[in-house]
Amino acid sequence: MKKLMIFGSLILSVFLVACKGGNDTLPIKFFESTFQQNTEDWTGDVAFFKNGQQDTIAFSIKQGKIPGSSDSSSRGLSVSGKNIGDSLFLFIKKKITGLNPALTYKVAYEINIGTNYPDTVGSAGRLIYIKAGASPNEPVKELANNYYSTELKLGNLSKSGTEMMYLGTAGNGLDSVAYRSIVRTNANLAVEVKPNEAGEIWLCVGAETSYKGLIQLYYDRIYTAVGEKPVE
Repeated sequence: MKKLMIFGSLILSVFLVACKGGNDTLPIKFFESTFQQNTEDWTGDVAFFKNGQQDTIAFSIKQGKIPGSSDSSSRGLSVSGKNIGDSLFLFIKKKITGLNPALTYKVAYEINIGTNYPDTVGSAGRLIYIKAGASPNEPVKELANNYYSTELKLGNLSKSGTEMMYLGTAGNGLDSVAYRSIVRTNANLAVEVKPNEAGEIWLCVGAETSYKGLIQLYYDRIYTAVGEKPVE
């Protein structure tokens, strides 16, 4: 509860706008996914690899038990894939509807992730970069010149893009291999997005990595705030 209050305070500071007669806030919609029953309409895909490498990468997204959790009934969204190239981008997405196409929105996240990657220099934990954002277009992988990429503007590795912000690494905060829940947020620097003509945006959360090997993360909870951008 305390974490939610802190996140809520940060969100309000992002969306706060001065109006005539005093301070007020613009409408904010909140979305929470905990994956206890199913994937809650989140789907996923992978990009940045050569055509023909799909079987080796073996991308997977499924709902299941979170390793290391003290609660045997706790579930999350498992996302995995094996990087065999220079980089790999594993992402999940969900469509939000009912927005005003004439407005610009700010999107902020607080994400709980189960990870067992050590947080030491040169380790996988520091080479897996967590990103989150939004786009008016569905994030998909696209084949060109025998290579799967994406038009999603996510930046490069630890750099942010205009549609996705870098939130931090997947390191567990320890110097050893052990599952631990970490929190990543962009509550103090929301992504701005303008909906498509149908009033839709796509939420997107992902992990871009230069680490060669199996990447597996467990999304325990994704809490998202979508609010109208104040008119300047």
